[in-house]
Amino acid sequence: MSVVFAGSATPGRILPGMLPSHGYQGFRSAPPPSGWVQMGEGWVLWWSGRQIANVTPAKDGWVRVHLDARKMWETKNEWAASIQQGKRYAEWWCAAWILVGVPLRQAVQQLTAKPEERAQPKRSPAQLQQERRLREALKLRGLSPSIGAATSASIIRRTT
Repeated sequence: MSVVFAGSATPGRILPGMLPSHGYQGFRSAPPPSGWVQMGEGWVLWWSGRQIANVTPAKDGWVRVHLDARKMWETKNEWAASIQQGKRYAEWWCAAWILVGVPLRQAVQQLTAKPEERAQPKRSPAQLQQERRLREALKLRGLSPSIGAATSASIIRRTT
């Protein structure tokens, strides 16, 4: 039995099936976008690695606001008079849906803040004391204090 291989026909038939899907972003060397990012004439609001709002100018002078903060099939489309008005509406609407229970102004600030501007969660005095004790214990055992807390805690439990 002989197998005939049509080398010239294969790339056109197989390679399109191997191309990534439209939404595939591949391996990133940079962190995912956060906050408002301008893309062409429009603006996109990113949160937690996904696009949750899209504000783009329409041909008739209005601005289209596409909101996608809920489930994939629960999107909302609105119209605004300007890009600024559309962005402001998108911020408030997405903040209300995503950060439930957080005061609205604070939720908007969290949603639009760049990663370096986000406030780190406050640690209780007990957590700070536990971290200090763990660092001291690691130093006594000759381990690096830079290893993860879960790993270092399991090391301390095993060796004591």
